Amino acid sequence: MDSEGGVGGLTSIAVDNNGNPHISYIDYSNYDLKYAAWKGDSWYIGVADSVGAVGLYSSIAVDNNGNPHISYYHLWGSNLKYARWTGSSWLNETVDSVGQVGTYTSIALDSNDNPHISYYDSINRDLKYARWTKNGWDIEVVDFTGDVGQGTSIALDSSGYPHISYAGESNDDLKYARWTGSSWNIEIVDAPVNRIGWFTSIALDSNDNPHISYSELHICDLKYASWTGSSWSIETVDSIGWVGYYPSLALDSNDNPHISYFDDSNWDLKYATRAEPPPPSRLISLDIDPDTLNLKSKGRWVTAYLSAENASVHDIDISTILLQDTLSPERWDHQDEVLMLKFNRQELQSLLQVGDSIEIKITGKWKDGESFEAFDHIRVINPGKK
Repeated sequence: MDSEGGVGGLTSIAVDNNGNPHISYIDYSNYDLKYAAWKGDSWYIGVADSVGAVGLYSSIAVDNNGNPHISYYHLWGSNLKYARWTGSSWLNETVDSVGQVGTYTSIALDSNDNPHISYYDSINRDLKYARWTKNGWDIEVVDFTGDVGQGTSIALDSSGYPHISYAGESNDDLKYARWTGSSWNIEIVDAPVNRIGWFTSIALDSNDNPHISYSELHICDLKYASWTGSSWSIETVDSIGWVGYYPSLALDSNDNPHISYFDDSNWDLKYATRAEPPPPSRLISLDIDPDTLNLKSKGRWVTAYLSAENASVHDIDISTILLQDTLSPERWDHQDEVLMLKFNRQELQSLLQVGDSIEIKITGKWKDGESFEAFDHIRVINPGKK
């Protein structure tokens, strides 16, 4: 496709609405940012920026008109730069020049084709984020706890909010930041003993749940983290040899992951996908009877009804069930796919206070050892007591 000089390093690819690929990469012979695009019958090859030593850490996205947008690092100026094709020429500008910024860039476009860029500040060792607004570039520090922000990858959800994966605490942790609409929510996804690598890759599924591929550096395993809706699922994808470098993740229409990555043992390009989708999460729902509990009542039982989604209540280990972390059921029975549990009413009433919406919690385990909890709310009254 391109063989003029030392070309092809640090590539990034995006596909337009017609299925045509667009690729950004560096020309090491001249330290230029180069760009290639398939035009339907041939490749277009061009230079997007040649001012200074540019093109490192490029990341590309394509807008709704098929025009490319590229974020990249200006080595001589230690700046974050941005290039976009206007339809007739390249427009290049410096986004951030405060400190030594712009390595590990990642770009995404929102529904209005405005760019959002995550990147690393190597002087302050912070994760930074820039987005284009009608008033210009809005720049902020997302995370400054320790040495954070290498290996960034950004994706935008259905509301246009950014989600960023990156290395944290001197590359010891895999971290994840998302904009809630009012603030940044930051968490540690994985903190392996052997540290994570310098590159991560994030994608959001059809429910806006994040999926991240990354490497566990010292043992060189390819790993994969996905948000189930209630917790992070961590998996080792490949551990044969020194694998997992430079991962890139994409999800198909069924939200199945596809990962490309480098095998340093054999200098091979490798590819992994899930052989079959993971089993759906088991969900438990709880219904407490009665809905209103009279503390003056002398009744014998409070009944809890447990039902499950994507599972059978027959697979619940009843010996592990506790109500309010304290009471075990005194009687139980299965009614088709509903588990009926009876608890001592007087013992439960001694644990409750009067209120219109009192939380009732049941905890337990499935027979395979996985824990669960379920909640309901009831009204608790004490007639005659003021």
